[in-house]
Amino acid sequence: MIYLLFFVGIAAGFINSLAGGGSTLTLPVLILAGLPSPIANATNRVGILFQTGMATSRFKKHKQLEIKPYIHITIAAIVGAIIGSLFVANISSQIFDKVLGIILIFILIMILIPRSKINNKHNIPKWAEMLIFLGVGFYGGFIQAGIGFIFLITLNFVENFNLLKANAIKVFIIFCYTIFTIIIFQFAGKIVWSYGLILAGGNMIGAYIGVKSAIKGGEKLIKVVISIAIILASMKLFGVFELVESYL
Repeated sequence: MIYLLFFVGIAAGFINSLAGGGSTLTLPVLILAGLPSPIANATNRVGILFQTGMATSRFKKHKQLEIKPYIHITIAAIVGAIIGSLFVANISSQIFDKVLGIILIFILIMILIPRSKINNKHNIPKWAEMLIFLGVGFYGGFIQAGIGFIFLITLNFVENFNLLKANAIKVFIIFCYTIFTIIIFQFAGKIVWSYGLILAGGNMIGAYIGVKSAIKGGEKLIKVVISIAIILASMKLFGVFELVESYL
């Protein structure tokens, strides 16, 4: 189980650094390891912290990350994530999976729309941007699964970033708010650090490879990885794999 968690961490770190959806791999493995889903959700944040820390440093080194102009949305996302973490409640996983699957399909459609067909002139005031990222941060603090996709699509259209730049800002913001969510979950006694650190080791390796691939392959590679990740995540959330397995 330890080796499985480590190697799944590598895959998740790679996917998250290029797109998102890595938590749909790591959460089931943590639950398979015997952790209740709320504990798995909290423990998963340890890997995310180390993974986004690695990705942030790599994007910064390759001069793909500019932080200062986006401090306002970072702060808004942090506040939202803190509220979301404190507001975590028991919800039906069946209902949530279906809703998330629909959201992911919508995100895929929006990402695949050619940029030339989209009005690239956005005049959104800073206060409106902060409200939007407050909501995105709340979702990230509350659930986390799928947040990478949501950040990418929001940054791509609200801030008019290409996917490479959006990816860099995404991992930085998630790194910042995950620090606070881990503190909250730790005080709640919901983190199993032994599993979290094993996962983190794999996540960091995957993130290192993922950033290198993102910079080399550019936006085209990111779109391909995002598309594959969303399709597979949506199929899992809608129970397609379980349905196929039942017929085999």
